[in-house]
Amino acid sequence: MIYISILDKIVQDKLDEIPSLRCYKSQYKFVNSQFRKIFSNRGIAIIGEVKPASPIKGEFRNRDNLEITVEELTKTPISAISVLTDRHFNACIENINLVKRYTDIPILRKDFIIDELQVFESSFYEVDAILLIARILSRDALKYLYNLSISLGIEPVVEIYSLEDLERSLELNPSIILINNRNLETFEVNIKHTEEIKRYIPDGIKVISASGISTREDIKYLKGLGVDGVLIGEALMRANNIREKIMELMGFED
Repeated sequence: MIYISILDKIVQDKLDEIPSLRCYKSQYKFVNSQFRKIFSNRGIAIIGEVKPASPIKGEFRNRDNLEITVEELTKTPISAISVLTDRHFNACIENINLVKRYTDIPILRKDFIIDELQVFESSFYEVDAILLIARILSRDALKYLYNLSISLGIEPVVEIYSLEDLERSLELNPSIILINNRNLETFEVNIKHTEEIKRYIPDGIKVISASGISTREDIKYLKGLGVDGVLIGEALMRANNIREKIMELMGFED
């Protein structure tokens, strides 16, 4: 149950941070999201993640040299970039601007979104998509934040782990669902979890698989399941050469 306590702490800390975001309710912007376009090609869409650290596994990339990491990642043929913005991952919202210096491909903000002010903040930073984690939101909160995102032009990506999460998510008629292969209770990862859950997702919904993806064989397996995209963080952050790792995952010789 170690991850539950960490998750609870992150959410509690997020509640403490939210009052400082009140200014964004009057500074929001309308976004022209390009996120759905990443699924327009025949191949599986690869979303590379800027993930400086993990609250469980520690630091992956030195925060002082994060710009080098971002520059290296943006020079690869990925479809989109996921940017962690939570401080428990040695990250911050300003990392979005850092990424925008080097690329104009779609950006997914990955954080623990639990309040409307975070959605307004996301619009201010003009991200294409935000992650809404069904596990930490009530039915009403999930619906409200989902609809608010759409009203601001941001693509909401709903993260699920369990069939219960999926059931609540389907009430929204979502366009994109992200299956997290990480068990939020044990922190164990198994990419075959995507296969177990995907069979219950109706046709027409784009599916992203995340966590535990590190090899070309993993990509081929998920593509065979009909998965539309993969989100890869740790495997890239641990790589000696990010571009070489991306090319390996895509099955190309650099």
